[in-house]
Amino acid sequence: MRPSIECPSCRQSFAPDKSGRCPHCGRRAGPRGSEGRRRALAFGLAAVFLLLPAYALPVLSIKQLGQAEADTILSGVVNLWRAGLWGLALVVFTASMVVPTFKLGVLAVVLAASRWPAVLPPDKLRRLHGVVALIGRWSMLDVFLVAFLCGIVRFGAVATVRAQPGAVAFGAVVILTMLATAAYHPPDDTEVASR
Repeated sequence: MRPSIECPSCRQSFAPDKSGRCPHCGRRAGPRGSEGRRRALAFGLAAVFLLLPAYALPVLSIKQLGQAEADTILSGVVNLWRAGLWGLALVVFTASMVVPTFKLGVLAVVLAASRWPAVLPPDKLRRLHGVVALIGRWSMLDVFLVAFLCGIVRFGAVATVRAQPGAVAFGAVVILTMLATAAYHPPDDTEVASR
């Protein structure tokens, strides 16, 4: 017995067939298969293109006693390391540099494996997709940190922290990777059996 799904267009429930189209309105029944893969690919490619400005542009600027200094993600990590805050530098490096590139790399493997099923078995494909979805919950850590610092550190002429364009680009990368993960749904056992 096939599970019933709901059409995103007409909201009618039905048992999906090989075409994946709703028998009531004719629209595809959701972002499974090639439609979901195309959406995920579009979001993923947009995130890849925004990685360069996210890493190259300043993320925040700190003004202390009249002297302003803008930091990119990498220069912020280096400054934290030099200040002896190795643990914090490692957390920022991992959350800002390693996680987004790892997430996009795994998403690329998932999309390639869904296009060419011989690359990866469906159960491993589902597990990899689950890993990317789990990591996505923690991806906004850096964006929240910048927002927190901008809201807390406002001491007029003594010290202020302001978000810069790199923070916007990085936030867009995080959102786009989350959208890419949500757009793609790995095949379930009934879809694998129907292939």
